[in-house]
Amino acid sequence: MNARDAGPRARTPVRPVSWDLLLAVGLYLLAAGWFLWLGAAASAQHVITGEEASITHRDAMSIAMAWQPSMYSTNVASQVFYWAAGHLDPHYGLLYARRWKAVATALIAPLLYLAARRRLGCGRVAATVAGVLVALLPGVSAVAWVGTENGLEAVAGAAALYAVTSSRRWWPLGLLGAGLSISLYTAGLSWAVVVAVVAVTRIRSLRTAASVVLAAAGGAAVVVWPLVWWHNGGQLVTGGGGAGADVTAVPVNLGQAFRYAVDSGSSYYYFSPLPTLGGRGVAALLLVGSVVAVVAGPAARWWAAVAVVAVGIYAVSTGVPGARRLVAVAVVAALLAGVSLDVLLRSTRVPAIARVAAAVAATLAVVAVPVIRTVPWHADLESGREALPIDWAFPVDPGGTQESTLARLDAAVRSGRLSAAQVGERYGGTRTMALLFMLDERAGRGPAVRPADIVGFYRSTRDCRDLDGAAC
Repeated sequence: MNARDAGPRARTPVRPVSWDLLLAVGLYLLAAGWFLWLGAAASAQHVITGEEASITHRDAMSIAMAWQPSMYSTNVASQVFYWAAGHLDPHYGLLYARRWKAVATALIAPLLYLAARRRLGCGRVAATVAGVLVALLPGVSAVAWVGTENGLEAVAGAAALYAVTSSRRWWPLGLLGAGLSISLYTAGLSWAVVVAVVAVTRIRSLRTAASVVLAAAGGAAVVVWPLVWWHNGGQLVTGGGGAGADVTAVPVNLGQAFRYAVDSGSSYYYFSPLPTLGGRGVAALLLVGSVVAVVAGPAARWWAAVAVVAVGIYAVSTGVPGARRLVAVAVVAALLAGVSLDVLLRSTRVPAIARVAAAVAATLAVVAVPVIRTVPWHADLESGREALPIDWAFPVDPGGTQESTLARLDAAVRSGRLSAAQVGERYGGTRTMALLFMLDERAGRGPAVRPADIVGFYRSTRDCRDLDGAAC
């Protein structure tokens, strides 16, 4: 009997494409598009702010040099992120990092969808609302494109909590994500604390305890490895909060956090006047939704705990305050809103028509209001009416831009009219010097200002005295 007589071959069944996968991808594209749209409006001003210049250019350069350039340059995972982004970007320029920050932060939308579906038992409609809402709340969208660290920690933190609450054997790996969250931005501590508590409560055997200890050691290594890598310095985690905790500041800080949430989030590197939770009405609905979610399901309490810890840390924090330290609150509020919507839709105590009507009304309220308020802000950004600050000692040439001024300085150093040290003294220190190097190096030109020039100038600055002490 030959092969033809054997009958048709059995075919491996083709698994249908998962609706969860399609919806997660759709939410990612929606969030990325929204964040890129906002970032493009800001970039129309052709202005890079001081902290963006430091983090996305100088600090990205310095991590490759095993050098800590400032006592505030402590978020090492973000430095590595921007270093990698700079190498991958075929159009590296002054504002390249905003695009990469936007597409990276957009991962929070599918993460929340999956958390709602697989950890909190929500239906697809409610989970989709959570994913949409987290992208639209100003507490996330106003910082999602800014070329700084804040926001990235929420992506790693949410992934870490998602992992550590898994039923799979690899759940202790969530502790690695917790360490990554801290290293990306210190506000990641709120995620890391809850992840650690979850891990401890899940220990049931010596084998599990050993796995948790090993994973926790790995997470700690993610945070502290720069102490081995850097040849100078040694400042980690604290950054702008280096003054330590201050219990006496609690009433003031809590009042400030409340104003950020319901009145205006405008603060250090939160360039929008939009409140982080969209406004008083939206914030009230989100609060009610959070209470409903926590009461309805124990699993939601771990996520709610992240927001509580974030507010607690903020309440005692010092240094430079601002809404950008409270991104976790907006993320958690969006997730719990989805959970409460699911509770409403599944309720049997209310007629179906009433349930659907209430769900639609609540969803429209919390989704539409942030959009309606954000669109005019986008127009103000694009037109320059909402101007980004040049908040560092970089005098722009009369009638010129930052880009044209940098080009002139580059030419002046090449011709010998200015020395690299004079650029540092007159035009913004190591930030500007690093910008000149990075823009030349990424464009394939021989740099006018070299890393040795930058480190040499650094030796004369306060940053060197703070980090290197007598070695300066």
